[in-house]
Amino acid sequence: MQKDWFYSVDRSFENVIVISKSRFITTLLPISGYDDALEKIKAISKRYSDATHNCYAFISNESMTEQRFSDDGEPQGTAGMPMLEVLRKRKVCMTLVVVTRYFGGVKLGANGLVGAYSSSVAQALDNAKLLKNEWAEIVKICVDYGAYKKIEEICVRADGQVVDVAYDKDVALTVALPSQNSKEVFEKIVDFTQNNAKIDTIESRYFQFEI
Repeated sequence: MQKDWFYSVDRSFENVIVISKSRFITTLLPISGYDDALEKIKAISKRYSDATHNCYAFISNESMTEQRFSDDGEPQGTAGMPMLEVLRKRKVCMTLVVVTRYFGGVKLGANGLVGAYSSSVAQALDNAKLLKNEWAEIVKICVDYGAYKKIEEICVRADGQVVDVAYDKDVALTVALPSQNSKEVFEKIVDFTQNNAKIDTIESRYFQFEI
C-alpha cells in the first residue's frame, strides 16, 4: 500500500550519548532497499567490532511493510524492537539505524535498556537532517517571462519545489508538487495566465522535499 509521505534521513549521521557510563553511538544511514541495509550493517559492525553490541533496526520500503531488527546479544526485546518502534512512530522509512553500545560497567536492567536505545534513536533523529518523501507530480510549466516569477511563487506557496529553470523564448519551470496540491496549483496558473501557460506532467513519484 502506497503511503502519501514518509521521512528519510538525508545522509549518514552519527550521534553519541552516555547513559550510566555506557556509550551509545547511533548511526543513521539512508538505504536503497533490504539488501543495501544488510550490507551497511556489516560495514558498521566491522567498524565497531570491539563494541559490546551493535543493535539495529530498519524499514526498507515505502509502504513500511519490510522491516527488520536485532538485539545483538542484549536481552530480547530491549534494543532492536524499541528502536524500530521509534522509526515507525516517526514514519521514517528507507533508513537504517544502528546503535553501538560500549558497556560502561553499570547494568541498566530491561526498562533502562529500552529507554536507552529508544532515546538514542530519538535524539539522533532530532539532530539529523531529514527529508519528507511525498507522492508528487513532476510537471513542466512553460510561461512567458512576465509571468514566470508569479508562477514560481504559486508553486512554492503550495509546498512545491523548483527542480529546474530553462530560459529560451519562454521560461520552462520543472516543479515537484505534492499530489494533493497539484489540481489547485494548475487552476491558479490557468487563471493567472488566462490559459496561456503550457503544463505537462512528466511523471508521478515520490520526491524528497526539503523540510
